[in-house]
Amino acid sequence: MNDKHPPSNDMPAAATTEKMDRVRDIIFGPQMRDYEQQLKVYRRDLERLQQEIDHLQERLTEHDAGQLKKLQALHRDMRQSDDDIRAELRQTAEKLTFDKVDRIALGELFVELGSHLKMGGSLAGLADWLKTLEEKAD
Repeated sequence: MNDKHPPSNDMPAAATTEKMDRVRDIIFGPQMRDYEQQLKVYRRDLERLQQEIDHLQERLTEHDAGQLKKLQALHRDMRQSDDDIRAELRQTAEKLTFDKVDRIALGELFVELGSHLKMGGSLAGLADWLKTLEEKAD
């Protein structure tokens, strides 16, 4: 375009637009192509990063599921161990209750022993009497 000649009104609008597009392409064309190339690279990088994020998210979900299974297994083992220990303690308590000497029986034993000694019983007779009591207890 020349500064000396004003644009003529005879030129159709489409031709003027086309000329302006060409001028714009000449001036800004290389920069626009560079921007488009950079934009394509950024989009590819963004897609690659999104895929990596998705992959890491899947791995994290799998890891969480694995840890949950391990935790549940440990919880079951702990509960089973707790139940086993409680059962063993019950058995031990029952055994101690059964094995310990009953106070009433011990009192009767001492009364019988005292009566035997009071009546003048011998030590040999006392040993036989204790033996018969022991056999009855078994």
